[in-house]
Amino acid sequence: MQILGPQAGDILSEWVAIVNGGVRLAKIASAIHPYPTLSEINKKVIGSVFSPKIFSSTVRKGLKFFFGLKGRACS
Repeated sequence: MQILGPQAGDILSEWVAIVNGGVRLAKIASAIHPYPTLSEINKKVIGSVFSPKIFSSTVRKGLKFFFGLKGRACS
């Protein structure tokens, strides 16, 4: 990971945790970050990566099917 620019160290610290520390992206995305800071940029970037997957039509159809299932116990 390489970041160039003013205050790059503020942004880089979380990416070091992800790459070297084995911290999952979901863990960083669910963290509460002070706002407004440069670290909030990381949360928004990770959220933009996960959003299309979480809210995709395939996932919606799967959830609709899953929650639409009713067995004999529900009768």
